[in-house]
Amino acid sequence: MTRKMKVYVVGHSGPEHNSIQSVHRTYKGAFKSWDKLRVELLQNAKYFLKRAAHSKEMWQRIVKNLSCKDPKKINNSPHDTPYIREWKVEE
Repeated sequence: MTRKMKVYVVGHSGPEHNSIQSVHRTYKGAFKSWDKLRVELLQNAKYFLKRAAHSKEMWQRIVKNLSCKDPKKINNSPHDTPYIREWKVEE
């Protein structure tokens, strides 16, 4: 007999990729992982903003978008956007 359960998948997607970082049994655990990923992406964007000779507006927009701390509201499309997705799996 199979049992269905929910898992929470943390990753980031962009125009040409979808990368799954981790899978969690609880939303709380997924949120911690998501926030860590968001901060990493934010730090990278700030690094490029400081060094950008061109495209400063794009990097400023990315920094603003990645500063959102709500996984349901964050939108950094078409650039790397961290996510939490709920999946139902059979055990």
